[in-house]
Amino acid sequence: MKRLFAVGVLGIVSAMSALSCPACKDGFSGGGGNASLGEAYSWSVLFMLAVPLFIVTVFTIAVVRKTRAMRRG
Repeated sequence: MKRLFAVGVLGIVSAMSALSCPACKDGFSGGGGNASLGEAYSWSVLFMLAVPLFIVTVFTIAVVRKTRAMRRG
């Protein structure tokens, strides 16, 4: 388990530079006028990924609660 954790941490740390496209990397590293555009683009991608996950989670919790309530009768 420790080995798996170490490999995961090493993979995340070594892949940090590959997490964004070249245009976004330039926007962040330059710190110029395009930095805010790159940050906005990154946040929009995170929200687009988070919203479907949130909807599925809420739906799953609702189904589980409804199922448990039906079993209790």
